[in-house]
Amino acid sequence: MKAVWNILIGVLLGLLSAGLLLLIVSPPRGQAITLSIPPTASGLVVYVSGAVQSSGVYTLPYGSRVQDALQAAGGARSEAYLGSLNLAALLRDGQHIFVPLAYDTPTPTPDKTVPTLTPTPTSSPFINLNYATQEELESLPGIGAVLAKRIIAYRTRYGFFNSLQDLLKVYGIKPQTLQLIEPYVSFEIIP
Repeated sequence: MKAVWNILIGVLLGLLSAGLLLLIVSPPRGQAITLSIPPTASGLVVYVSGAVQSSGVYTLPYGSRVQDALQAAGGARSEAYLGSLNLAALLRDGQHIFVPLAYDTPTPTPDKTVPTLTPTPTSSPFINLNYATQEELESLPGIGAVLAKRIIAYRTRYGFFNSLQDLLKVYGIKPQTLQLIEPYVSFEIIP
């Protein structure tokens, strides 16, 4: 009888050991973890300045365009030059939209003996990065001879620039440089 009890105790201890081992090795059970959606900002925050009715910081819904930012600022003033802006471009959070004034730029008269300059209306008061010469590019703040050559080389190899951000693809141009030149450049493609 003692042998039967020893077998029974051995089987019982074996079952308990197997159960304990199974409990330790098996993954924990319970409710599945549910992830909540992270809180989102109420929209894009942009700064609109220049030739608009009311310069300031505006919060717009995601997916808004430059045109929406101008409307939030009360619209462009009559003397604004909108040709340098892509009104259909999507806005980025923290973006600065500068609406420049249109003005006349002086050009030399045909008579080279007279050194005076005659104001002539131009289509743009900006340096168009898609057609600018080496000298025009060097006149921009933060752009020297080396960067001007790189801009022209990049434009020649890859085609026209569509936005200010495209300039970051040119070796040596940093976001700080973009901030310096933004008020002075345009990206119009002339057919």
